[in-house]
Amino acid sequence: MIEKLIKNRTPYLGKMVLKFEKNPYYTSGKDGKLNKVHLNLGFTKLVTRFKPKQVMEGYSNIDPKKIELIEKYTGGVIGTHTFGKDDEYILDNSFLTKDGVYIGDIDTAWWYYINKFYVCKEYPHGVAIKLKSYEPTIVLKNSIEDEYENFVTEQIENDNIESYHGYTHRGGSTFKIGDRLFDAEYMPVVDDYDRKEFEKYWEKYGKSYSKADDFDKKSIYGDGIKAVIPFNRRGKQVIKDWDQARQAAINISKDLS
Repeated sequence: MIEKLIKNRTPYLGKMVLKFEKNPYYTSGKDGKLNKVHLNLGFTKLVTRFKPKQVMEGYSNIDPKKIELIEKYTGGVIGTHTFGKDDEYILDNSFLTKDGVYIGDIDTAWWYYINKFYVCKEYPHGVAIKLKSYEPTIVLKNSIEDEYENFVTEQIENDNIESYHGYTHRGGSTFKIGDRLFDAEYMPVVDDYDRKEFEKYWEKYGKSYSKADDFDKKSIYGDGIKAVIPFNRRGKQVIKDWDQARQAAINISKDLS
């Protein structure tokens, strides 16, 4: 009954439950996945959780309609990924590029779809093209390479690219024209920034450092002011085109790996 009232925000088939939880941001075989926080009371939260259905071997608990959306709009496909000696390890329902490069699991694929991400051919495992709106890709009868180049060119010409997003399991950042080309080794200096912007960071750093314990002062704030500067503002060079935005996203993905 509850499924008719509350939208399933996961890619799975199964059952929705409504419950109170203090810390709902987890996944387990017994309790499933967080679907949505509906009411935050501070000491507890009213949430819906979605429990994927248990299936027999040879069947899938993935919603085929969600797979259809993923494959139509993200530039990737859902398939089987094998790895190890003699392909001894098998990951079903993997998110892959159209030529078979592993990107992530089904949750990664659904995350791409709901965030309007499109597969980045140059760095598929860690960078995505973030679109302003989804537009169906033109399926060519030529190579995957031609299809990708056609898609990216079309999105740029239509001003439909919002940014490039670099990520790992530890976090991520988006980069657009006008941001800074991320450089992990860059040490910020006041002359590289508008003075008001730099003063804002300096004030934030001072407040954060004064409140930190000895461990955080060393591990987080030991590198100075760059600890409080956003990734997309951490670099000497201003991003002037989408190639540089993509490179910044690649840089942050490598640094967070």
